[in-house]
Amino acid sequence: MSERRRSGPIPTSPISQSGQAGGGRGRSDLELMEYADGELEREDAELLARLERDPEARGKVEAVRQLGELVRGHLELSADAVHDAKLAAMWRRIDDQIEAPSGVWARITGWFDRHRGHVITGAVSAGAVAALALILRPGGPDLGRPGSGYGAVDVRPVAMRTAPEIDSLDTPGGSSTVINIDDEDGHTTVIWVTPADTVEGI
Repeated sequence: MSERRRSGPIPTSPISQSGQAGGGRGRSDLELMEYADGELEREDAELLARLERDPEARGKVEAVRQLGELVRGHLELSADAVHDAKLAAMWRRIDDQIEAPSGVWARITGWFDRHRGHVITGAVSAGAVAALALILRPGGPDLGRPGSGYGAVDVRPVAMRTAPEIDSLDTPGGSSTVINIDDEDGHTTVIWVTPADTVEGI
């Protein structure tokens, strides 16, 4: 009985048959894609025979090839567009530098164009500070303004000025004598100070 079991055919389940079929189909599709992309290292005689007898396999290979050509063409066009845009921008920059005026004035205008925001901000800030200074300054009369009653300085020569007259002088610890002399040369004041502790004969 054991010999019959060994010599008899081994039954297979439908699940194992379908799994093997599915695995073989997946592998064959992968081989078809590799063949279409030229990734197979050597020609497979079995694969070539399958392509000759199976129109569906030939259709898959052709579809993969067309899809690859479309992708490669799109990538090449995109790369060309980027390259053309960079080249055009570079030529525009070169043309602008060639056509730009040279000299001191060009450098000044170029500096102003680069720092325009800072210059405008500084000018606006300075104007605002000046306006605040005018608004917040004290409301007193302007001493230098005509008709304000202030600032009219009497400037006369020294000879025309009236000299101050000194009638008396307070001298602590002594006495003082004030003498005012008026003559042709003008007014002279003589002040004589005598200490109180002066001892006679010294």
